[in-house]
Amino acid sequence: MTQPHEPSDLVTIRQFGNLAEALMAKGCLDSAGIECFLADANMAWLDSPVVRGMRLQVSQDDAETAIAVLESARADSEP
Repeated sequence: MTQPHEPSDLVTIRQFGNLAEALMAKGCLDSAGIECFLADANMAWLDSPVVRGMRLQVSQDDAETAIAVLESARADSEP
């Protein structure tokens, strides 16, 4: 069983203003076996200028790999 991460162990690797894009990126990391968290996702439902977006977070140890996975997925989706 994996140990829960303390908030200080997590780093934000992407920030999203669109819930669909955030969920797609989270799904990409989940399918690669990288544990990730979508912070502030509940704020996506608010229509407020205060909301700055959702943060995709991973452990510091996984950050470099997670960024590479997302970059690879982006490159694969471009025509």
